[in-house]
Amino acid sequence: MIAPLSIEKVAAGAEQCTRVLAERPNSPDAARLLAGLLQRFEFGASVDLSPRGFLAAFDFIDVDRQALCNGALAYLKARPPLAELMACGRTAGWDEAAALLARKDARLLRDRLFRAALTYGVVADIEIELLLTAFRRRVLMTPELSRVRSVYEFACVLIRQCLNNEFVFFADDAERSRIANIKVDIDAMADGDAAAGGSFMLLSLYRPFRETVGQGARAFDKVKPKALRALLIEDLNVCRMEAAHAKALPRLTVVTDETSRLVAGQYATDLYPRWLSLDSPQRGSAIDRLGAHFSEDELSVIDGPCEVLIAGAGTGRQAVHAAFEFGPEARVLAMDLSAASLAYGARMAELLGTGNLRFAVGDILRLDETKDDFDVIECVGVLHHMADPGEGWRALIRRLRPGGLMLIGLYSALSRQVIQSLSEDPDWPGPEADDDALRAYRRTLTDRAAGSDQTVLRDSPDFFTKSGFRDLVLHVRERQFTTPEIGDILRAEGLEFRGFSLSDDSKRSYAEMFPDDPPWGTLEHWWTFEQKNPRTFAGMYQFWCRRPAA
Repeated sequence: MIAPLSIEKVAAGAEQCTRVLAERPNSPDAARLLAGLLQRFEFGASVDLSPRGFLAAFDFIDVDRQALCNGALAYLKARPPLAELMACGRTAGWDEAAALLARKDARLLRDRLFRAALTYGVVADIEIELLLTAFRRRVLMTPELSRVRSVYEFACVLIRQCLNNEFVFFADDAERSRIANIKVDIDAMADGDAAAGGSFMLLSLYRPFRETVGQGARAFDKVKPKALRALLIEDLNVCRMEAAHAKALPRLTVVTDETSRLVAGQYATDLYPRWLSLDSPQRGSAIDRLGAHFSEDELSVIDGPCEVLIAGAGTGRQAVHAAFEFGPEARVLAMDLSAASLAYGARMAELLGTGNLRFAVGDILRLDETKDDFDVIECVGVLHHMADPGEGWRALIRRLRPGGLMLIGLYSALSRQVIQSLSEDPDWPGPEADDDALRAYRRTLTDRAAGSDQTVLRDSPDFFTKSGFRDLVLHVRERQFTTPEIGDILRAEGLEFRGFSLSDDSKRSYAEMFPDDPPWGTLEHWWTFEQKNPRTFAGMYQFWCRRPAA
């Protein structure tokens, strides 16, 4: 429990960060500190944050913009005008709240901090989502609203949010019918016809630009309104960059395993996660972080040039983070089944200036074909999607040098009980669900009474994007583990357990329960701890282990 004085000091620190940023917007350290505080705390109406300084923090792509988004929305939600709209939505319904928001003089439409949060992050607040969903519906069903400048400019911000969350918002039958009947003259729109641009904007509130205009070389520099034009050109440029990266990717191995191909198919269309920023670590800081898991001698394998494999790298966030953390002398390889996912990562790596990272398509199960060995292998959130996770793990171990370090992430059977129970839910659409069925089921879960076990799903950031929700609830293949099972595999493969990556609070609680254990604990005692604290590994087990030196 945090003492009130500590909370006051934290709030004072956040206030100071926003004041510094208001006076000196080019202050990355202040932005990074603010984002770090917002990862752990929400600040209500009593905290005097500078909106101007808060807004400046969003300018840094190497700062956790999602934390800034979450914090900004929580801060605004405690104040008018958003607080008033929330109160209206709870009592009179979200359609009524949306009617207030859609007025041309509505202050929230022009609030720069609110717009920045929607632009640079993903809304992870159910009530704000319901307000935005109702606003979108109102604009669609009342087309004359889209000709009001404050409304159409905000609608373009909402399109950006929908691109960020991959159009996860629910649309009812009336909305889908209206969308199906909207016809856009693309040639007229490209030539600057305002009516065609307005119709295109309405469509783009519900589906990606490329589904309407394709990805050809057509010029859209005359599209109206201007806010829509900028967004369209930016998004199509991103699509072209990723297509170029995908085409250039080397293929380390073929993908022939049936389950691997099934999983690759899911991630070809639902890239996961579509991260928008990175809380970049200090270059070469890996030794400091891993000091809690390994001795100085054991860390000598990364003290200088080293080979690092991120196996199952997905969209590359973990790989980019590792490239910074292990430093410029490390050679980091990001490998995944999905070329589309890797292309996303390659674009973001380029944007962040990561020079010691390469991407390649390949299957963990066929790693022996590459004959490459590594000092560090990280494989998080991957093995539990295989037909035989043990086979995939052993394939990695064979490529880990003696004395090498390995980070593994696996789903916890205890923490995933609620998710596993969904397969017995009569409304569960199953892994084959199309996007409309996914959105409908997600709305069903959203509408269920607060306090039910299934509301814990909304604690996961994955609930708030389409690819995240599919990965969380509708994955084509999933297997869970317990710490005793992990221990059996470690012993069988001769690996040394070196502790979980967890919050300081969890580590302190464990140490209080088992004060005589080594710093990283024992798997037997962690099992006891988890049974008493079943949400400890809500994300997954993430633990370090080591292959003994020869």
